[in-house]
Amino acid sequence: MHASAVTFRWTEVYRVNIAAMDEQHKKLFQTVNELDHALRGGQGNAAVESILGRLIEYATVHFESEESLMKEHDFPGLSTHRTQHLMFRQTIQKFLEQHQAGSTGVPVSLLMFLQTWLKQHVLKTDKLYSAYLNARGVK
Repeated sequence: MHASAVTFRWTEVYRVNIAAMDEQHKKLFQTVNELDHALRGGQGNAAVESILGRLIEYATVHFESEESLMKEHDFPGLSTHRTQHLMFRQTIQKFLEQHQAGSTGVPVSLLMFLQTWLKQHVLKTDKLYSAYLNARGVK
């Protein structure tokens, strides 16, 4: 997807200054933008199952990576962070179930959820571990 066609743009403000986490976050942005692109092209329903599958895989890999780093460095907010990750997984699972049941509007609702998640979770919650881990030399 060409950069000018991107609605939800990765910028430095989302950086947590941990290379592996930043790369994984960028992949999430790409997935969100793929969903947006599909919706704009009238293909949201056709794309949503694949998008949801990638989100489930993303959640497994990315959340385990984050939680492992937090545990290794005794991050005090690990429990709260895990709870938010669990809520994300549960929400994505509900979207998948709704889609498989033939519910309409899943792609649009999913896009809205993901955009809110990126703004709330990455910009606020992830920034908490970012400062903590960066101060301990994690890059």
